[in-house]
Amino acid sequence: MIHLTTFSIAARCPRTGMLGVAVCTAVPGVGSLAPFVRPGVGAIATQSYVNPYLGIDGLHLLSQGLTAKQALERLLAADPLSDIRQLSIVDAKGRVAAHTGANCTPWHGHRTGKGYSAAGNMLVDEATVNAMAEEFEKRSRLELP
Repeated sequence: MIHLTTFSIAARCPRTGMLGVAVCTAVPGVGSLAPFVRPGVGAIATQSYVNPYLGIDGLHLLSQGLTAKQALERLLAADPLSDIRQLSIVDAKGRVAAHTGANCTPWHGHRTGKGYSAAGNMLVDEATVNAMAEEFEKRSRLELP
């Protein structure tokens, strides 16, 4: 069986306000499917049976002034397959919202903190997600590359 492990982090630099997404997966062309960023608006990572419209529509909602949490609520309400998706949203002010559907492939989960959301699925356990979160927190004085 081939496992398509995926993990990502969506974040906002606390010093500069710069936004970014990093994704690691076995899926080819993931750069056109999972990370969505618009300067001054927000950063979104969508994964686990990825739906790129969650990123496209999410940035549109953020650009209309919705918070990360409000945008997430609207996106999930409109997605009949939200129980198999993961979504991380950071808005331009650093507010964070995240969702991991109950039916994502195990291990699945996310961890949020000030200005970031780290998520993963098809992992052995939570160690990868926790490591991403801890490294982001430790290096908060550095700018996003």
